[in-house]
Amino acid sequence: MDRPKVALVACDAYEMAIVEAALQRALGAVGGMEAFVSPGQVVALKPNLVRAMTPDQAATTHPMLVAAVIRAVRSAGAEALVVDSPGGPFTPGALKALYRKTGMDWAVREAGGSLNLDVRSVQVPVEDGHALHRIDVAAAIAEADAVINLPKLKTHNLTGLTLSVKNMFGVVPGTLKIAYHGKMQETERFCQGMLDILSCTRPVLNIMDAVIAMEGNGPSGGEPRPANALILGADALSVDAVATALVGLDPTDVATTAAAVRRGWTTGRLEDIELLGDALETLRIEGFRLGTNLSFDPGLLPVFLRQLLPKRDADEMERGRVRSWSSRWLTQQLLAYPEAGAKCTGCGYCARNCPVDAITMVDGRAQMDLKRCIRCYCCHELCPELAIDLKRSWLARRLGGA
Repeated sequence: MDRPKVALVACDAYEMAIVEAALQRALGAVGGMEAFVSPGQVVALKPNLVRAMTPDQAATTHPMLVAAVIRAVRSAGAEALVVDSPGGPFTPGALKALYRKTGMDWAVREAGGSLNLDVRSVQVPVEDGHALHRIDVAAAIAEADAVINLPKLKTHNLTGLTLSVKNMFGVVPGTLKIAYHGKMQETERFCQGMLDILSCTRPVLNIMDAVIAMEGNGPSGGEPRPANALILGADALSVDAVATALVGLDPTDVATTAAAVRRGWTTGRLEDIELLGDALETLRIEGFRLGTNLSFDPGLLPVFLRQLLPKRDADEMERGRVRSWSSRWLTQQLLAYPEAGAKCTGCGYCARNCPVDAITMVDGRAQMDLKRCIRCYCCHELCPELAIDLKRSWLARRLGGA
């Protein structure tokens, strides 16, 4: 069986000549854009546009890369349509504001593509779904002839990193994501849901923006960190494995990859990937910081607490259930919890988008009911003022450092 090919190439600046040269080099290593799209096709480009943020904040796929991909798609004789849905309203007005803030409108003017303003959604069945059996998908994605996934390398406080697999959650329109978070509260179940979405959207190519990554409390509240690379391949999980190794982690440290290993979709091993382009060791970065929801080594726990850790068999892992109240309590203690900080303006956006209605407005500030909170971090991800802080309990700080 052939090993999946992944091209890793250096790219140290968002300058058009540099980005295009790196992209063409990566594409050339895997057969060129013509190997993935055909003349006359409508190709949906799915960047990571988590919300309306400027490119320098490193939360969204950079417009320079999007423009370069548009040009490559058009050179292959196909049409390029930029499609994404942020976590808030899925309306033409909201999309226009999103495209303007993230620089997508510049990208299409520069390169000749188009922006999706179609807010229809369709339901797509999932064959052999593990968490989802039918998915709401933006019509522009479902009706495209091919999809190219354009993720951003950044941290995520639920899955560890946001990469190719997690980026496809953006095909679920707007606030419908809230319901998906609500029915996939356990991390394992959430990750299996992301794999279900991947299985029915089937991007033909994944091109990861790792020029400037995000470390810390991603996916929108972290800090920019140069990673100086593009990562490209047809297999999303292999691209994710290389991206994870680039920042010094094991591929299975990412929850979506680990879930795919359990599902039998990948081995999660770099040696099972044909890595092309530049040597990984020449680009690997050190000291990459994850968010506050970092998994703890059970060996760090005192014996009496270690015995409270969730003990789940394979069937329970599949359903994402925890056996006892003590397991749930300890899990909650080790997870970061959201809290509205000083920058909270009381706009109520977090409350309107909380999947379990755990947020109310009290004296002009968001108040989180931590007994109801499921730690999905939608509030942290979507807050327009970046006012939601992620806090750790005394126990988590004691075990994991300040």
